[in-house]
Amino acid sequence: MSSQQIQPTDESLPSLDLPSGALPVSHPNYVHDVETDPPEIEPVEHRLRVDFIDGGPLTPHPLHGSHQPRPRRYADRTLTEICQAEQHYYPSLPDGEEFADAPAFLHDELAPYFAELREIQQRRFEWYTEHIPRNLDQILDTVESLYPYDAGGTFRDVNTWIGLVVVADETSTGAYASEHGLDEEYVVHEGDLDDYASPTEYGILLPAPLLAGEYNSGSQYSLIPWSDGLVCACPYKQKRPSRVMCKHELAATIRLANDDQYILPVDTGVDVPQRARRFVSPTIAAQHTPKLPRDSQNG
Repeated sequence: MSSQQIQPTDESLPSLDLPSGALPVSHPNYVHDVETDPPEIEPVEHRLRVDFIDGGPLTPHPLHGSHQPRPRRYADRTLTEICQAEQHYYPSLPDGEEFADAPAFLHDELAPYFAELREIQQRRFEWYTEHIPRNLDQILDTVESLYPYDAGGTFRDVNTWIGLVVVADETSTGAYASEHGLDEEYVVHEGDLDDYASPTEYGILLPAPLLAGEYNSGSQYSLIPWSDGLVCACPYKQKRPSRVMCKHELAATIRLANDDQYILPVDTGVDVPQRARRFVSPTIAAQHTPKLPRDSQNG
């Protein structure tokens, strides 16, 4: 069921029918069911995208140790600040002495809940301090693979963003293209993309005008509207919900850093709506200012 319908300016294109999980959190129709819906693009992910766009573009240079690029250092500050800010969600827990004089029955009733809450808090802390930094370092190691292998080429020569009309697998692409006056090259079956998770798994109704990235590796993955931004449908991102970025989303930040904006272009193909190209939540982009870690303000 669609919660928002966006009409493209090109009348030959179908509407973009978005599910509730693709809307901003502030939208009255926004709903996200953690049991059945794909994972949200969390606020920290949008902030990290801003960090990588505003601090970039990244180029194939040594990226670790004392030579970490500015976007990665911005990310360290962002992770520290968000982790600290989230502490107010956790109620104050009694320490050992306060708990020692509790009646035995009450102690047994409360102890499992306090232990579970501490485990949740610890997992979240480890996500910010261990898992996300490791994820970012892994994809930074792939930067060189996003650039052409010959010295004469450019990033844009080997990474392009294509406007597509994605149709159900049982639909004839030729008949659909002919009926709507479209180039059949840009009308594709959902199953013909390299996606690990399909747009329909996210609740996108087909046919749909969507953006796909085609990368230096030759892979082509759709960028699915979700959580007021876009999420890559590649296996690396989809198999591990704890990962905040994949190399294809990193490629998007490089392109956007070069263009100085948060909305991906359509390099070729059909003119998909802006919502299908908006990589970062406008609300979070307006609220977040990338900053270097406090111990490297002059770095």
